[in-house]
Amino acid sequence: MENESEVASFPSTAPAEVSQSPTPGVVISLVVGALTPDLPEVLSALALQDYPNLQILVLLGQSDEEQTKQVKELVASTTPGAHITELGADLGYTVAANAVLRLVDGESGFFLLMRDDVVLDVGAVRQLVEEMYRSNAGVAGPKILDGENPQILRSVGYAMDWFGQLDDPIEPQEIDQEQHDAVQDVFIVSSACIMVRADLFATINGFNPDLPGASADLDLCWRLHATAARVMVVPSAVGRHRENS
Repeated sequence: MENESEVASFPSTAPAEVSQSPTPGVVISLVVGALTPDLPEVLSALALQDYPNLQILVLLGQSDEEQTKQVKELVASTTPGAHITELGADLGYTVAANAVLRLVDGESGFFLLMRDDVVLDVGAVRQLVEEMYRSNAGVAGPKILDGENPQILRSVGYAMDWFGQLDDPIEPQEIDQEQHDAVQDVFIVSSACIMVRADLFATINGFNPDLPGASADLDLCWRLHATAARVMVVPSAVGRHRENS
């Protein structure tokens, strides 16, 4: 992996300063559809991340003026350094997430693409970046637990068999007892929270906007594999997913 210590920076119109940190820059691209009861916890978890070179970009897909005002006030109170971009309407997760390609200058560092219903543990961003470098990976995803009952596993990535069928290693309602905590190559990680090298995301032009849900996950990771990028699951990084959207 080439040196990516220069942080990917927002355009000059954005109120974000370019960090000179020697650590690679991470832009968290959080797609927010509405003001939900979980959003304060999601934002607070981002504010508590222990990674030193982090910028937060909130992509707000909301046309209601009062909702927009409330989300802006919440962002200002929980993550005061975050930059908010109003998309004007709910464009869907994949289209909204792709906006990071036109809003962020440069292709160094990493994008962490997130839905607004994923709460990250404090060290999640740092652990994802560390493993990206350790494994020379292009993509990494955390272990996903159930948002209501964090003892239940939701995702540790998917393999693919010789017949093109996805293989989920998790049984329904399986309890997390660290049995899936090995870092490993997978075919897909969940797009609910996915870290990708900024240059690779630009190379493949992001998500296919015509594909919804799990199909978008599969298509994105498949195209990233085609660039010879490794796709890894990093279970030491943990997120809780409530699936509000």
